[in-house]
Amino acid sequence: MKFNDLLLGLLVLVAGVAIYVSALGFTDIPGQAYGAGTMPRAIALFAVCLGLSMIGRAVVAGARMPRLELAPWVRAPRPVVSALVAIALVVFYIAAAPAIGFVPASLVVMAVLMLTLRTRPVTAIAVSIAACVVIQQAFGRLLLVPLPRSEFLGFLW
Repeated sequence: MKFNDLLLGLLVLVAGVAIYVSALGFTDIPGQAYGAGTMPRAIALFAVCLGLSMIGRAVVAGARMPRLELAPWVRAPRPVVSALVAIALVVFYIAAAPAIGFVPASLVVMAVLMLTLRTRPVTAIAVSIAACVVIQQAFGRLLLVPLPRSEFLGFLW
């Protein structure tokens, strides 16, 4: 899909305002000049400025009405199926990860997505396994992010 700059600018502006408002509820870290809301607020301000800039450029260029135009790839079935598979895999991960854990859920997501995008099966499985282990170690062990655990593979980590 292709959006003109006026519509896209409005979307970015609304998203920036929503991010800023949601970040107002984040708590500050005691004794620090910044807290959990610092980066989201900075990103939100950047988004608001970007949205206003896009709206201004569209108005100067003479865009009258927000318009939506389908991109050429939407007319081909393969890219549409790939996009739908990607969305379905995100939903699968959200539903399955708490029950089966991060490693099995992300392994399935990455492998299926790579196979859908026509990666060779051996490569897809090898990269999926390596990526899952690296991501789990980086986030679970190094950054101490609480990833969903699996009873089945709990002994590995």
